[in-house]
Amino acid sequence: MKAILKIFSSFVAFGLLAWVLTLTPTAKEQNGNAQRGQSGFSSATANDDFSITVGKPVTPTLTQAVRDLPPPTIEPTLDREINPRMSLSLGNTNYNPALGPDPLLSVQADAANRALDAFDTPLFNFDGQGYTGVNPPDTVGDIGKDHYIQMVNGGGTVVSIYDKTDGSLIQSFALTSLSNCTSGNGDPVVLYDQQADRWFLSEFGNGYSLCILISQTPDPTGAYYSYQFNTPNFPDYPKYGVWPDAYYATTNEDNPSVYAFDRSAMLTGAAASSQYFTTSRLAGFGFQSLTPSDMDGSTPPPNNAPNYIMRHVDTEAHGISGYPTNDILEIWGFSVDWNTPANSSFTKVADILTTEFDSALCGLTSFNCMGMPGVSQGSPDSLDPLREVIMNRLIYRNFDDYETLVGNFTVDIGNDIGGVRWFELRKVGTGGWTLYQEGTYAPTTNDNRWMGSIAMDGSGNIALGYNVSSQTVYPSLRYAGRLNSDALGTMPQGEYTLVDGSGVNSNNRYGDYSAMSIDPVDDCTFWFTGQWNETNNWSTRIGAFKFDTCGKNDFTLAADPAIQNICVGSDAIYDVTVWQILNYNDPVSLSVTGEPANTMIDFSVNPVTPPGNSQLTISNTAAATAGSFTLEIAGIAPTSTHTTTVGLNVFDSVPPTTTLQTPANGATNIPVSPTFTWSNISAVSYLLEVATDTEFTNIVYTATVDSTSHTVGTALDNNMTYFWRILGSNSCGDGYYSDVFTFVTMPLPGDCGLGSEPNVVYEYGFENGESGWSSSGTEDTWTLAQSNPYSGTWHYFGNNVGFVSDQQLASPAVVLPVGDLPLTLDFWHTPNMEDGMGTCFDGGILEISNDGGTTWTQVPEEDILENGYTGTISTNWGNPLGGEDAWCGVNSYINTIVDVSAYAGDTVQFRMRLGTDSSYGAPGWDIDNVTVQSCVESVVSSIALTKTVGTDPNVNPMTDVITVTNGTMVTYFYEVANTGGVTYSLHTLEDSQLGTVLGPDFSYELAPGATTMITASVAITETVTGTAVWTATDGGTHTATSTDSTTVYAYIGDLFLPIIMKP
Repeated sequence: MKAILKIFSSFVAFGLLAWVLTLTPTAKEQNGNAQRGQSGFSSATANDDFSITVGKPVTPTLTQAVRDLPPPTIEPTLDREINPRMSLSLGNTNYNPALGPDPLLSVQADAANRALDAFDTPLFNFDGQGYTGVNPPDTVGDIGKDHYIQMVNGGGTVVSIYDKTDGSLIQSFALTSLSNCTSGNGDPVVLYDQQADRWFLSEFGNGYSLCILISQTPDPTGAYYSYQFNTPNFPDYPKYGVWPDAYYATTNEDNPSVYAFDRSAMLTGAAASSQYFTTSRLAGFGFQSLTPSDMDGSTPPPNNAPNYIMRHVDTEAHGISGYPTNDILEIWGFSVDWNTPANSSFTKVADILTTEFDSALCGLTSFNCMGMPGVSQGSPDSLDPLREVIMNRLIYRNFDDYETLVGNFTVDIGNDIGGVRWFELRKVGTGGWTLYQEGTYAPTTNDNRWMGSIAMDGSGNIALGYNVSSQTVYPSLRYAGRLNSDALGTMPQGEYTLVDGSGVNSNNRYGDYSAMSIDPVDDCTFWFTGQWNETNNWSTRIGAFKFDTCGKNDFTLAADPAIQNICVGSDAIYDVTVWQILNYNDPVSLSVTGEPANTMIDFSVNPVTPPGNSQLTISNTAAATAGSFTLEIAGIAPTSTHTTTVGLNVFDSVPPTTTLQTPANGATNIPVSPTFTWSNISAVSYLLEVATDTEFTNIVYTATVDSTSHTVGTALDNNMTYFWRILGSNSCGDGYYSDVFTFVTMPLPGDCGLGSEPNVVYEYGFENGESGWSSSGTEDTWTLAQSNPYSGTWHYFGNNVGFVSDQQLASPAVVLPVGDLPLTLDFWHTPNMEDGMGTCFDGGILEISNDGGTTWTQVPEEDILENGYTGTISTNWGNPLGGEDAWCGVNSYINTIVDVSAYAGDTVQFRMRLGTDSSYGAPGWDIDNVTVQSCVESVVSSIALTKTVGTDPNVNPMTDVITVTNGTMVTYFYEVANTGGVTYSLHTLEDSQLGTVLGPDFSYELAPGATTMITASVAITETVTGTAVWTATDGGTHTATSTDSTTVYAYIGDLFLPIIMKP
């Protein structure tokens, strides 16, 4: 994005001149029916400036006819990123908790089997436009009465018009050849304005502007009215929605921004003005934008209804308290008044509480997450997850009885795997918006599903298209859907493949969006387009599909639950729903086949007149044989027959004991979010328990699952011994616990594992001057400073100057030991150098030398165990480190840990190297607390004390109990043996009878295996038991303690004093 900022800087003043009128709108009451959170959450109103900015009227130009344009010319160029999504704040780069499986996955998993339907066979399935030399393609498309239009990024946006009757290409052209307001910098959008029968095309305009073209007639090959609307900032990631009173848009600017453009004027080619509001940013995200609603169907919204604009809010990720079990969908209403702009309003109308979701997909800000074959999940070459926005498009429909909003966004379903969270909101009459249904679509939990687009047909059925990729799946396109009659929160129709990928995308940028639209003629046929990979360069695909039931006068049949589990003797009960399509009301007779022998069948209502319900009961199951059964429920009406299936599992005993599989008993170095597996037994659910003790008195993790594997959702502690077991259950009751297995989790990067301990080779925090550290290079600014230490008073600082420099800070020589692995370098630093959305313009790297500084080698990313490089340094602005991976853009201290085991036995130096380019500076690079350590085998620390007592001070009687006459002098013998592996140099002996006998911290070298003895004598005047405690230490980290006791009985003539028995 830096290139864009430098090129466009001269246009800032011009852009701002267009925004000349700022008004304060009249106060608007919030919708009294708004769905508000329990704590009155209102992120959009607390800090928003609700002043409206009105742009000057823009007079369009009338373009030539598209049909007269030449075909586009794709110039062969090096792959480049055409429109980097702008991260206008750093965001929370360290937030990525392991929150476990998405709670809605089980709802989808329990969905009833799909109904037979032709939805699985595309009506059209063909390649769209191919690779244009830029990434990402920003694939988008829409369907009209006679045409389908697809747009992708290119050297200028490339537009292709297809005949929708056969999918043939009519014409392709470059948008820059149609209008001189287009910039060729991408983010294309195409919409079909159904109410007006016109086409809407857009991309970035020149300078800070949006270029919008409206077809003069319904024919997309004709002329267009071309408008250039200036914006106060660069209008990143624009998305649009068609509404009766305006074309609404949202962008990612300094704050999320919303625009309205005068649709009525634009449809006639008249001068058109615009209006603009902003809302507050969410903490945590860097890139962020709202999404406007786009109208589908022939019925417009009610008169004066605002355009609805939405955003999703992960309350934990964005630091919003009070919602431990919910997250939020925010809805604003944008009402525009073109005659009196002061009456326009942008107002929060609802906060819809949803089931929890996790937006931290490989963190909140990374542009890398989705893996591919040969590209690991979250690695630098993995694909952009785009988790920050509700995806293109947010669908609005008016069904007269209710209004609906349908959308989707990407979430972490667990373990940084992407899935699609989708939702349907409804509004009845003057009531408020409420959540009608929601789901998370991820039928497999090892494959990413993301970059979704969703739409609803005229019968209320939904289709969702999306990308899929993983370690075993190349970037592909698939789709799934649901009938209006399917169980809420599920998409049982699918999943189906539009096209299988066969290549790894060569750039991490992917998408940035796709498009699902609905045919305006039949209001049934879905058209979907998106990116996929046949080779390392992207391709696009266009597909069309529909549900058989859409638009037909018929009924549908569904049963719930999909599977019923019972113990013999219990009834199995299913709710059967008969739904009408287009007011179908013929009676439907119900029947069932496949039930267990000797059982009885009953429907509470039969026949059923749609829409209606019945309850199926399977009784007399005491006579049934245990097993699994598939029941087919049939609905027969005079004009059609439909069937659906449900499952029935009958058990006659509790499950047996399961066999544990992984982690294996005694396993070590297990990840802190391990996957547990065990054998399959006749259980419906399994209880997993993980504890820190064999008796399971301290259970730290528990989960109840319906499969024979489970991945821990809340990370365990590192370097810890754990115990685990499984209990199976079914409808007859709990079974029996398995054997107990134990395992040890892996240590943190740089930490020593169990059985080893750290050996500090070098440690310095710059509190005593340079101490062998030195700096050099061009324009060197490295200096000891006190401005921002991590700890103590001093640190090293290098200035990120605004001109080319190569500044080098080298450590003194450090001798690395042999055999003490792993060897790590650990340092704290703040690499606050100039960055730009995954690119470093200025940055710092780490180098190492093992030849006295003659040659230096950059430490590669794969050797950095924690807090690795954050971007690649641009090669465009003269930075001497151009092309290298580096740190930049981090404004608080991070702890970087590096594996230097490859240099064991060498004498090495480390060098922090700061490179800057020819323009713009930043705060710089702080370095503190540098440590080099190895791990050595832990040494046993133990001693054994033996205390005995006798009457001869020269002879050890080797006994700990004696009897003497009162007044006898006795001698205590204290013999200590070093039974460990440490030489102890300081000793202390305390005796409960005599007090301090030795020390404290008496100096004596007691080597491993050695023994020593001291004695102490005293006259006995009464029976006494004395306990001695010997403490030995090496003066450092090793201390050992041992105790022993003696008893002396005092005898007076024939009378014994009270006796204290030694145990």
